[in-house]
This record gives sequence, C-alpha cells and structure tokens, in this order.
Amino acid sequence: MATVSPREALGYALGREMILLYLVVGVGYLALLAGGWAGANWAVRGGGAGVLGRVVAVGLLLAGFVTVLGGVVGLVYKVVADATAAARRSA
Repeated sequence: MATVSPREALGYALGREMILLYLVVGVGYLALLAGGWAGANWAVRGGGAGVLGRVVAVGLLLAGFVTVLGGVVGLVYKVVADATAAARRSA
C-alpha cells in the first residue's frame, strides 16, 4: 500500500474532473434551495402562485435532487475507479 502525501491528496481533490463534479453538486444544491424556497413561498401565500408555481417548484426540487445525487455518485465512482487503476498499476 502506497502512502499518499498531503500535496498529492490536495492535487487530486482539486483536479479538473473533481472540480467539475463539485460544481455539479453545487448547482444541484442551489436548484434544491430554489425549489424549496419557491414551494415554501407558495405555501405561505396560500396557493396564490397557481399551478405554474407549483410545477416550477416541484421541477426545481426534482432537478436539484437528481443533480446532487448524480454528482455524488459521480464523485464516488471517480474515486473508486482511480483507486482501482492505481492498485492495478502498483501490482
């Protein structure tokens, strides 16, 4: 088992692919917040936003959830795939 230095760990964590996956998770989180805010705003107003407001709120919530989930799964997959590739190279 190889030892990983802090510099190598930071280089990996801040690599281009990882940054893109972090951005995917961040955008999904913002969509979740926006959908939650729109849904809560609709509920506070007593349904004054109408059907379109509800559809937008639910759409943002679902899109945000799927995006966050996809980003987290992508992060885990990348780490596992890179670890497997590193183990094969060292064996």
